[in-house]
Amino acid sequence: MKKIALLIAVSLLIFCYSSSVRATPDYAISTLQFCKTCHVDPSGGGELTEKGAAFAASGYVWPPKGRYRVLSPIKKSVRFIVGYLHILAGFTWFGTILYVHILLRPAYASKGLPRGEVFLGGLSMVVVGISGVLLTISRISSLDILFSTTWGRVLTIKIFLYLFMISSALTVVKVVGPRLKRGGTKSALPADGVFDAETLSACDGKEDRPAYIAFRNKVYDASSSNLWRGGVHMTRHSSGKDLTETIAKAPHEEDKLEKLEVVGTYDASLIPARTPVQKAFYFIAYMNLSLVFAVLFVIAYWRWGI
Repeated sequence: MKKIALLIAVSLLIFCYSSSVRATPDYAISTLQFCKTCHVDPSGGGELTEKGAAFAASGYVWPPKGRYRVLSPIKKSVRFIVGYLHILAGFTWFGTILYVHILLRPAYASKGLPRGEVFLGGLSMVVVGISGVLLTISRISSLDILFSTTWGRVLTIKIFLYLFMISSALTVVKVVGPRLKRGGTKSALPADGVFDAETLSACDGKEDRPAYIAFRNKVYDASSSNLWRGGVHMTRHSSGKDLTETIAKAPHEEDKLEKLEVVGTYDASLIPARTPVQKAFYFIAYMNLSLVFAVLFVIAYWRWGI
């Protein structure tokens, strides 16, 4: 018990002593300025003068030359809120990309982009862009800093990567995505009539797609059957699948399938071939994943490497 009390007493002494210790005059040496130039207290430390605040805002580039903004306490609070939204939106955007591209893999969206992902990604990108502009305006008052300082040049690279990711996202949503959803299925239909698991699953009877089912290595078209409306039979069986085992256990006989047109054969051992649109989607998807790591590297260097 005495040892614990002694340890606490020593810790308090160290804490109290350290609170009065002044920082080493590294900035005074590097700028050839006196401590009173940047601090209200002539001996240094504590509250900053307007010049000192500008020096800190510049990323400790001397002289600031008035290119960096010194904010009032209220404006700092507003910038804090905007910065929080910026980080939250960026975390949501990049987190979604990392989760989808590493764990789920792009194949899950190879037949069309889910609306939820498109909405979440689009909202996150818009918030990141608007908040990023506001944060940049709150920091600098002259655009020449983006090209004349290391801090500004790294920020410029970050902005360029953001714009590039936005352009690729727009390409996916406006060009590639609709083709995956509208024309991907048609282009995926095998010319030789031999279906694999992926091409068959694309014919699920939803959103004007044909409703195909496989039974004993034959593919049947159930699109015109009233029993397969929306690609679903008796609310239990879905089209776009091999139903050999399911139909064998059904209460009706196999002759029900004779009324359906045979449109091809089914081979589950085939490796699905990607359509040109799907190849473009995969390329952009993994390119964006690489860009996420590039942006995170730039941010790390921007914050801690300069």
